[in-house]
Amino acid sequence: MDIIDIDTQGDFVVEVIENSGSAPTNHWKEASQSVVSLGEGHPIVTEVWLRVVHHAKLIYNLLLPEIWLLVQAIDYYALDITAFNEWFATWYQRLNFGSFIAAKLLFPTWRFNYARGFARWTHHLAYEDTGHITERNPTKLYQYYLPPRLIQQLNAAKGRLRTVLFRGLWEPCHQLPEANCACKEKTLYDYQKHLYSIEVWPLETVFLRNSIHDILANLAKFTFEAPASACGQCRQDYKGIVSRVAAA
Repeated sequence: MDIIDIDTQGDFVVEVIENSGSAPTNHWKEASQSVVSLGEGHPIVTEVWLRVVHHAKLIYNLLLPEIWLLVQAIDYYALDITAFNEWFATWYQRLNFGSFIAAKLLFPTWRFNYARGFARWTHHLAYEDTGHITERNPTKLYQYYLPPRLIQQLNAAKGRLRTVLFRGLWEPCHQLPEANCACKEKTLYDYQKHLYSIEVWPLETVFLRNSIHDILANLAKFTFEAPASACGQCRQDYKGIVSRVAAA
């Protein structure tokens, strides 16, 4: 099989000589033809999937938005997407990662079953981004998106991280008011004041403008200790409490 005559300047025709039957699939009328002409679609995307399907020399010069066009072509011609997983992994490894790219890579890494990339960017969005996790589609092919339940689960996991942080940091605030001493009010005030000074309190407000990574970095600055004159109940191991929260 040879791939002949690809005009990437505009309108184009791709001819597959000695059709092996591997593309298009046998429910297309072209399956019985010895010469197949494809007159629509993105030229480079078409060349990519033809080369993958016919085991020709592969090319990887697709831009990120063109990955959606490749998925569209795979669906349109009823191709086996698993045959493209290895190609996608190589394409991904050659990609120059810029800013604001994480949300754009969720769908491609999921669709091509590239677990390493999907794990990297979900972790990034959970720990290093602010707000809810969303995906971004740089094309108008809005029919291609992650299953909504998957996005919900990712946001639920991020919400659990916030809950763990809040419950841990709130522990002294819950315990100190029950102490039978005259120093508990000042100790509780000083504890929360110190959390505020390192920009981790109040957590609900901090979470709106800071990532979990930033909050954890700020928790590393925690140095509060109750004064020696405070009672035993007020002289808790606050550093230990915050360290356990940060490590959770």
